Amino acid sequence: MNRTSRIAVALWAGLAAIGCTDLLTEDPQGFTTTDTFYKTGADLNSGTIAIYNSLRGLQGQGPWTTLELASDQARADSREPNAGTYGPDRLDYDASTGLTGGYWTTMYSVITRANLVLAKAPDIATGNAQTKTYNVAEARFLRGYAYLWLTKVYDGVPLLRTLEEQADPRPGRTPVEQVHQAIIEDLTAAEADLPATWPSGDGYGNPTQGRATKGAAQMALADVYLWRSSFMGTNEWQQASDWAKKVIDSGLWSLQQDYLGTFLPKNKGNREMIFIITNSGVTTNARSLFQLFYYPRDWGLDQGQGGGWGLIHPTTWFWNSYAPGDYRRTVDTGFAATSAYVRGGCSASGLCPATSAAPNDTFADGPMPYKYRKTDNGLNWTLNDVDTPLYRYAEAILIYAEAQNELGNSATAITYLNMMRARARQGTGAESRPEPHGYTAAELPDQPSVRDAIFMERMWEFAFEAKRWFDLVRRDSESGQSGFWMTSLLSHDPNANLGGKVVEYRKRFPIPQGQITANPSLCQNTGYGGTPCPPGVQP
Repeated sequence: MNRTSRIAVALWAGLAAIGCTDLLTEDPQGFTTTDTFYKTGADLNSGTIAIYNSLRGLQGQGPWTTLELASDQARADSREPNAGTYGPDRLDYDASTGLTGGYWTTMYSVITRANLVLAKAPDIATGNAQTKTYNVAEARFLRGYAYLWLTKVYDGVPLLRTLEEQADPRPGRTPVEQVHQAIIEDLTAAEADLPATWPSGDGYGNPTQGRATKGAAQMALADVYLWRSSFMGTNEWQQASDWAKKVIDSGLWSLQQDYLGTFLPKNKGNREMIFIITNSGVTTNARSLFQLFYYPRDWGLDQGQGGGWGLIHPTTWFWNSYAPGDYRRTVDTGFAATSAYVRGGCSASGLCPATSAAPNDTFADGPMPYKYRKTDNGLNWTLNDVDTPLYRYAEAILIYAEAQNELGNSATAITYLNMMRARARQGTGAESRPEPHGYTAAELPDQPSVRDAIFMERMWEFAFEAKRWFDLVRRDSESGQSGFWMTSLLSHDPNANLGGKVVEYRKRFPIPQGQITANPSLCQNTGYGGTPCPPGVQP
């Protein structure tokens, strides 16, 4: 057995040892093709595309909906019978809860595949040289992006960037600062080499929509500096501002005139979507699932046909927080609705049983999010063709506004904040709604008031895009904001403390127990039992 084969065997043994059994199922070619597959530029490009496929786990039923339900903007339907589903709404999770462990499996699958591409790239001398450069940059971007997600959820995690490091059967958790510096290194290198825009093909006949660009790396860098500045108190607001402004000044991205049109499948590839997970809706291998939690059950569909599960609703506080007439809160009925929210009820299947409060089996729980509207292609709703937004141009604007405010430039922050409100006033693109009105300096006279306005705007603009939970967590750590996370949950979401679990340590999710059982070197986050972590793993 040659050295490469030994590394491959050790790699997969090591992944199994740290509990990544799902990775073995999802990525068998990593073992079988190490010596035989990565020979040409086309092979390297195919391996790079496989990294994106791993990222699809992020839009599954668990990871996305867990972040939504745990926040103060979403709640589970009051008659949802599945405790495993509504648990995050009550912060009812521990180290054995599968929903909070999905981030680990998904992101280490991304990291594993990225490391393999980066290890093999230097030995490939044939094929399209430009695409090879892009492939290396894509792998570094995706690896950095995966580690950013992991640190937002868990803090410090094992930092594995080579096949040799992955061969370690018992890696410990790396201090979060060290992981962040590796993220910044990867993203900075990726930003230098990624294309500003992709051509129509990648040189090997594959479509390029959804693949990382220079703008995606710039957004991720703005994001990591935003997180570090607010959650960790590093005061790197200037870096967050600079990277967001690069996106804004590039001229390559812009806001859609119609907010809701941004998400429609007919507008795929629009200039607001900087980084997405693409979904064709043609096969179950190119679909998203989290939207099923939003769709009503009474449209003649049930779970067996892939219909909506009617689980997630906006909290009353969130619903009432919109300005009257805000286009982002429009509501209608029926599948053909063209609104941000839709009303619906339960089917007669028994999946949402009638109660004395609702004897006719209809929801009394209010509207459900409908910004993710699939193309009508029949009863099979598992073939969802809505792309999942990870970074939009709107976020570049609001990161820049937030950073400018923290740097003392509140007037600039208000100008950029008002860009988002102006777009919402346009409605479908040609309307002139009175709300949300543009803020004046008299309304937002100081830094704290501008900060409050930006956080609220982020909530309305990124509703149900898995952003709000992280905003609650990071703002709670800012100077003078201690208690923001807890107060928000207790006062905004009546379900949050039904089990008495709104306690400080639950701002961080637990390391999955399966990982710790397989690898005793992993310490556990505070509050969840297990071996406590040394200084630096958690800030």
